[in-house]
Amino acid sequence: MLNYVITDSGSEYSMWGQSHECLAYNPVVGGLQFICRNYTISGALDVWQSDSIFSMFVLDQQIGTGRYPHSIASFPGPHISFPYLISGAWGGMGAQYESGGWYSSIWDSVVDIGPGNLNTHLCIGKQLPNTNLIFIGLTDNDEIIYRTWNYSLSQQIASGVVAPATSYFWGFDVNAGTAYLFWYDANLNVYYKTTTDGVNWSSIQTYNLVWPNPFTNNLVYWAQMVVTDAGNPILVFDIINGDDTDYPYVGKVYVSTASGQPCTEVGITNLGAECFYPTIAAGGNYVVVLFGHPRTGTGQYTFWDIYYNYSADNGLNWATPRCLTSDIIEHNNCLWQIAKRLNPNGNGQFFFVFGSSITDPMLDLYWNINNGTPTRARWYVARNEVVGISEEKNAPPPFKHNLTIIPNPVVKSASISFNLNRNSFVQIDLYDATGRSVKTLTTDNFSAGNHTITLDLKSDGRLSDGVYFIRMKTSDYQAVEKLIIRR
Repeated sequence: MLNYVITDSGSEYSMWGQSHECLAYNPVVGGLQFICRNYTISGALDVWQSDSIFSMFVLDQQIGTGRYPHSIASFPGPHISFPYLISGAWGGMGAQYESGGWYSSIWDSVVDIGPGNLNTHLCIGKQLPNTNLIFIGLTDNDEIIYRTWNYSLSQQIASGVVAPATSYFWGFDVNAGTAYLFWYDANLNVYYKTTTDGVNWSSIQTYNLVWPNPFTNNLVYWAQMVVTDAGNPILVFDIINGDDTDYPYVGKVYVSTASGQPCTEVGITNLGAECFYPTIAAGGNYVVVLFGHPRTGTGQYTFWDIYYNYSADNGLNWATPRCLTSDIIEHNNCLWQIAKRLNPNGNGQFFFVFGSSITDPMLDLYWNINNGTPTRARWYVARNEVVGISEEKNAPPPFKHNLTIIPNPVVKSASISFNLNRNSFVQIDLYDATGRSVKTLTTDNFSAGNHTITLDLKSDGRLSDGVYFIRMKTSDYQAVEKLIIRR
């Protein structure tokens, strides 16, 4: 269940594609910074910051044409970075500095840190131990470049190519005095380089990742990494079943804590589980992994839940995955991210962000984005502490529904069945393909157990042939299944 929601944005924002580290936390100042693109085609970026006790948020609006923004929780003042469009195409690397310090809302102008059109579509920044900033860019031919700037962004210190063309970006992080950059090639060979000053890089090192083989046809889908406070890089990734043609695909989530050592599965271990899009954080002895698992639906109508798993000994042993969003009834989507640093004053306390579509109760927000229509959305920034093993054993079971429709397609009538593992209020509605509510089938209190209601097409001649959706909603849960009427 979601714990400690810090804030949400109401209905004025579009998450767009928060694909890389839009949320960052600085343990020194206790500051949390989130950046997203608001609901404008022009691409205005909004920065939100919390104070050290998470009691308020300050809104700083930065106007620019940035996409996929990145938050840098630097000290004594934070930065943001982002790729931006040049002549309607990816190209530039931009950054801004809050010169007035945290919570001041005094930001300098955008700096072209490329400079010029470098055909970049990724711009991730980190602060080095010497206070300089290093920015990583990914070009159209998958060449990874770097730019090192001083803290105020008034002078470029170093630049160059850090990984050759056809290098697939894995992740970048700075901790314990060292920056690590990981990438892999078309043959799934994993490499990395390190630097401590942003000028001198190590030679290319090979990371012997012992790839798991859970399926006959294994495909790497998503990858990130983190550096622990002890200075050890930990890689997280998912592998999907390449023979599965129905999205969301069957997938598994793994971590690798050392070169040459077997990986550990940290997702839901059921053979048919659909787990992917992992993101990772570390602090103290804790390592936390977030990943998605579909609650219900398929394709563009997938409703995602966010799960977390954690290790309290730097990745050696892992607990059991737990759901964070079982009480969210808005349509969650695949845009969650975790801040890479944990709160040292909390029991493995971590911070994360996710978005929910509020204009369409069923349609995946990310699908709308890919089709060029920014959808009004609500995002949540939240914090959570890991749950101890003893608490896990005593925790209540997750909500289950097992919503089914038989037969489907429907010709004359259909039985809509569901199984509750606890007493609950239930409302079941029928929606058409546009998301318009057509009919309420039931609103009642149900006891735990099996239940069935009937959809009778004879009693409702208004329903024409086509695609519909059945939505079951309780006080803390929502499930959606597709229904086809074919007389």
